[in-house]
Amino acid sequence: MPKLPSLLQLTVRQASIFIAFFVTALLGAATGVIFAYADDLPQITALDDYQPRTITRLLAVDGQELDQFSTEKRVVIAYDDIDPKLRAAILATEDADFNQHFGLSASRILVTAIRDLLRGELAGASTLTQQLARNLFPIGREKTAERKIKEAILAIRIEKRYTKREIFTFYANQIYFGHGAYGVEAAAHLYFDKTAKNLAVEEAATLAGIIQAPGRLSPFVNPDRSLQRRNFVLSRMENENYLSAQDLDLALNKPIVTRGHPTSK
Repeated sequence: MPKLPSLLQLTVRQASIFIAFFVTALLGAATGVIFAYADDLPQITALDDYQPRTITRLLAVDGQELDQFSTEKRVVIAYDDIDPKLRAAILATEDADFNQHFGLSASRILVTAIRDLLRGELAGASTLTQQLARNLFPIGREKTAERKIKEAILAIRIEKRYTKREIFTFYANQIYFGHGAYGVEAAAHLYFDKTAKNLAVEEAATLAGIIQAPGRLSPFVNPDRSLQRRNFVLSRMENENYLSAQDLDLALNKPIVTRGHPTSK
């Protein structure tokens, strides 16, 4: 009869062999998938000359603005023109691990995969970089495995080429906030008649909360749901140490006060 330590050593050895085999097989499959889709993806170098649709302003001779024209209401701004509170609100809600991951979040993928198996559906676990890839490049928006694979490959490529600061700036200028407003600057003007650099913490949280579902979470459309989502964002900011408990309590007790209004332009 073998001694117990020998049995334990044998079990550990077998387990190690199995894990090594499984990891090798997984890496091989992943490599095959990457090669299968890599050649059919857009070039991310297009971001080197990022020029999205913006607002065209018609000015009088004296410089006074007469009118605006746009297919997408957007004003492109730099990273430093985004209020730190707004940056914190977006990161805390959309991608708390943004500054640590390489484009994909292993923990979010694992949690979502388990949830998908239990529900029998394909849900999202997109990082901020994956959202950027989906919004910038024509890879489709259907919840399919193929689209998620393409999105993941693009996200990794974006992370390899650009800094976190650059990626966040692309995202902040690209994301949709409802009522034709794209990017944080247009959104700040639309909802609060302010620049994105001059927001109160509760206003920053409101904007960050809209990103998930602009059609349902706009304070112009559903003030109650917008308030609930804003308060969730504020709680996430406190959890991620962007906000103190005292400041959280103060912000939670403030109403959403919009100063802008949606237009048809």
